[in-house]
Amino acid sequence: MTRNASPEDQATTHAELAEEVEQPVVLPGLYRYGRLVVPPPMRGTREILVHQNLIADEEGLTRIQDEYDLRRMRTQRMLVDFPVSASLRVNPELASDHRCARPWTVRFASDISGAYYARFHEPLQVNSAVRTVSYQLRLRRVNGNAAGTEGDVASPHLTGEAMDFGKHGMSTAEIAWMRLYLRPLMQDGKLDVEEEFQQACFHISVYRAYAPGLSGPRRHSNARSEVAQVGEMEASSN
Repeated sequence: MTRNASPEDQATTHAELAEEVEQPVVLPGLYRYGRLVVPPPMRGTREILVHQNLIADEEGLTRIQDEYDLRRMRTQRMLVDFPVSASLRVNPELASDHRCARPWTVRFASDISGAYYARFHEPLQVNSAVRTVSYQLRLRRVNGNAAGTEGDVASPHLTGEAMDFGKHGMSTAEIAWMRLYLRPLMQDGKLDVEEEFQQACFHISVYRAYAPGLSGPRRHSNARSEVAQVGEMEASSN
């Protein structure tokens, strides 16, 4: 597919964006008067990173500590694998046991990749998904821009809610479509987006509100929920 660059044009209104996400395959607002409409980049900020950690705490999600923790959560279906298909693929360099995320994040990935494929006949690629604290510590030693492992600016990948879609090779129209699709969902509190340029990806944290039926009741003010489960498992094994 030929991928041509184009200068950014004016952004659409919230109402138009919402309408387009309801019909993501058609996206009538992608072109206006025959010209491509390119919304502004969805740049990340410290406030957005803090918000991702705040929501994770409100939802009672723990940070995945190591490979043992990761295996346990996969066994218990707290984390599920991304379903590879014609519309969704996973970076082959990503370790096989790291090609997973929270169930609602995986559902979102399937939804958006299906809509994207219907429009462009190209798949979306998951470049990064769940990470462990031990992995993130190693990453920080070689990448000074990598997020931390604790506090309100910890990497959202540690909770399993976050994933990255690669932007490499996307046309300007495809990038515009992604912004049009994602912005209303962010405004509705179903996810947060940080569009990265050095790593060329859409970093997306998806929240339980996106698919509440997959996650059971929300766990506001109960950040010990998963920690308690781990403690019970360890106690029963002694």
